[in-house]
Amino acid sequence: MELENQQQLDLIAQTIKMAQRRFYNDSPYYILWGSAVFVASIVQYILLLKAPDYNAIPWAVCIPMALILQFVLIRRQKKSEKIKTHIETLLNTMWMAFGITLFILLSFSAKLGLNTYPVVLCLYAITTFVSGTAFKINAYLVGAIACWVLAILGFFVDFQYQLLLLAAGVLLAFIVPGIILRLREKSEIN
Repeated sequence: MELENQQQLDLIAQTIKMAQRRFYNDSPYYILWGSAVFVASIVQYILLLKAPDYNAIPWAVCIPMALILQFVLIRRQKKSEKIKTHIETLLNTMWMAFGITLFILLSFSAKLGLNTYPVVLCLYAITTFVSGTAFKINAYLVGAIACWVLAILGFFVDFQYQLLLLAAGVLLAFIVPGIILRLREKSEIN
């Protein structure tokens, strides 16, 4: 009986490890989207200071470029994709729900006014917290906590500074953890 329990625990650990390995393969998505939002936020901040009439251009350029790159990455990944675990399916669904929610939120951001980016930071925090918890990846948990703290600060600062908080949030919740995952994946391969 004790051996059977240990085998079940080993199977669960292997399943989590396999899902975690596939999660490492998703690190380019975190780096891609984190970079797109980071660049758009910083450039919009600069444009607000120098050329306010053109401040929306970075989003009109960065987001479509990121979408195109994501479709290329997805297409490549689909060719090598195998069976997904329950955790992977659940997290994919969560990220899809995040994308839909973010689209709705940003589409109606005029209604939220200056509170849009703090709410976006909260969404980033939720998704990275759940992902980090599911795969036991501390870098995402730290990024999630940072996003919550930055969101709170965002409610007390002017819009242009919210852009800097948003940039810091994606740096800490997406880019840095994505790079850490990528390096971890490469070190496991070698």
